[in-house]
Order: sequence, then C-alpha cells, then structure tokens
Amino acid sequence: MQFDPHRIDAAFYERLREQYTESEIVELGVFIGFNVGYHTFFRTLDFYPMFTPDGRLVSQEESRRIYGETPHSHLSSDIQQAVADAAAAVD
Repeated sequence: MQFDPHRIDAAFYERLREQYTESEIVELGVFIGFNVGYHTFFRTLDFYPMFTPDGRLVSQEESRRIYGETPHSHLSSDIQQAVADAAAAVD
C-alpha cells in the first residue's frame, strides 16, 4: 500500500471481502495507515524499537546496542536480517 498503492484495486478488495466484513476492511486500512505513519515519524526522531526480536522490553540505549546505529525497519529492510543482526549482537 505504501510503496505501490496502484496495486490495490477492486480485485484486491473483493479478495478481502471473502474473509472480512466491510467494517473490518476499513479498520485494517486505518491500522496499516496509522502504523506506516508513526513508524515514519519515529525514524525522524532516531527512535529505536522498544522490543528485542525475542520480545523483551528494552531501553533506547540497549535497543541501539542491539540494532546498531541505524535501526532496521520492517518498511525498508529485510526483517530476517534484523533478527540475525540482533542475535549476533547478543552473542
């Protein structure tokens, strides 16, 4: 949706309607839009994830040690690489 909104066509919504109600589709779209927006905003603040790949809550300082100087984003990088990098940093 974020990178190629033209791919979201009537057929896409028809497939969604096979599993979800109209209200659920709207809720899903709002949730996606909100998450993309706040992740974009957090990147401008040099904000790091608050959770490690294994789900532990950590401080911004510990997160910086785990994720490196530039945190990985699910929007612009391979999440598997972020998990691998975090595991290597902990070892």
